[in-house]
Amino acid sequence: MNVYYKKTVVGWWNIYPAGSDAQFVNLSPEEFFTILPQVSRKAFAGCTEIKPKVAQELFGEEVRSA
Repeated sequence: MNVYYKKTVVGWWNIYPAGSDAQFVNLSPEEFFTILPQVSRKAFAGCTEIKPKVAQELFGEEVRSA
């Protein structure tokens, strides 16, 4: 599943499923970098792909892999 991420003013991270700005999950920096260790600590926004199991844990929905 493709996701977008944005760093908040207070340093936490909002993660959005691609194609939907309505539903997002707010994560602490520790949680964010545990899930997405490939993201640079200097980043403030971007997009990446997460595994369906991780997507289901974050967003609580059944996700089909591409």
